[in-house]
Formats: sequence, structure tokens, C-alpha cells
Amino acid sequence: MSNDGRSQWGWTSVSAGETPRQPEETVTPSRTSGTFIGAGALFEGTLSLQGDFRIDSEFRGELTTDGKIVVGPQGSVVGDVRAREVEILGAVVGDVSARRQMVLHSGARLHGNIETACLEIQRHAFFQGGTKMNEPQAIRREDTEEKPAASAPPPA
Repeated sequence: MSNDGRSQWGWTSVSAGETPRQPEETVTPSRTSGTFIGAGALFEGTLSLQGDFRIDSEFRGELTTDGKIVVGPQGSVVGDVRAREVEILGAVVGDVSARRQMVLHSGARLHGNIETACLEIQRHAFFQGGTKMNEPQAIRREDTEEKPAASAPPPA
């Protein structure tokens, strides 16, 4: 971090209580149905969980879930991210693997590689890295295998 609050990647640090520039579109998953780490927190390490996850603070390490990960406008991740769906409004330095869908919203910054079946990069988002696009059909099969269908009772 330099004296003016900018990191080596050119991002400005936002302290609790400051109001950052808001993106054109706001994505807010339900906080009651998932895990949330609010502004002002710092997490370092490996986090694996089930369900949706939103981060509006600083995260350093590996982040994995079977649900959706949202890096909010104040959020930053330094490390690899793996999920079914990933939406970035803040900053990520690391590789992102999103089995179904990856969205870089306006104002988002990503330095790393992306692997996904569906990629959306909105105007004014920044991305530096490589992409590997997976076939959507293969992804649907994987999701189906993770959640076996209920079997019907045998005929009488």
C-alpha cells in the first residue's frame, strides 16, 4: 500500500465509514439464506462452505462453496475462488472457477484466470488474465450428479 492508499494493483483502499463509488447495478443475495462477512472484517485462510456467500471486506486465502459467491463493491479477495456462480463487484487477485456462470460487474477488477461455462463482463469492468470456457451441457450433468433425483416408488 502506498501513502495515497493505493495498492500495487492501483486499487484504492476503502475504510469503514467511507462511501465507495457504487456500481451501476447492485447485487444483493439474501443475507438470511447464506453466509456474509461485512465491511471492516479481515479473513485469512481457507474457507469451504455450503450455500451462498457474500464478502464486503478483505479476504486472503482460498474460498470454496457449492453455491454462489458475491464479492461486494467494498470486498477484495486475494486467492483462488471456486463456486457454482461468481459475481464480482469489488476486486479479486487470483483464479476464479465458476461451474455455471461468472459475472464481472461495472467497476469490478480481476487479475487472474477464469474457468466457467458462461461469462459476462460488463462495461467498465477490468479483467487481466486468461479464460477457459467449459461446455454448458457438461456443467449441467455435474450439477445433476451432485443432487440425485428422488426415486419414484415401485408400481403396485
